[in-house]
Amino acid sequence: MRDDIIRYLRLSMWVQQSVDAVEAKLDRWISRLRVRGVTAIPRLGLASCSPAEARAHNELNLLMLQEAPIRNQSLEHPLRDLTRVC
Repeated sequence: MRDDIIRYLRLSMWVQQSVDAVEAKLDRWISRLRVRGVTAIPRLGLASCSPAEARAHNELNLLMLQEAPIRNQSLEHPLRDLTRVC
């Protein structure tokens, strides 16, 4: 799952320095994703996805936004609602 997350980050246009900065936190991310029901990292660029893949996208995007050096609550809030994160 670790390699899949790194691939997801790169395909999400994260620069290598940003990927390197969160690499130490990926075990925590994996644990959180599993607790929240994510069993696989979806592939980006598919025309359609299952509800489980859509949920995984939302969970990953929320984690990614939370790692930003400047947090954007207007982007985070809708994902918090979708993922039911308080």
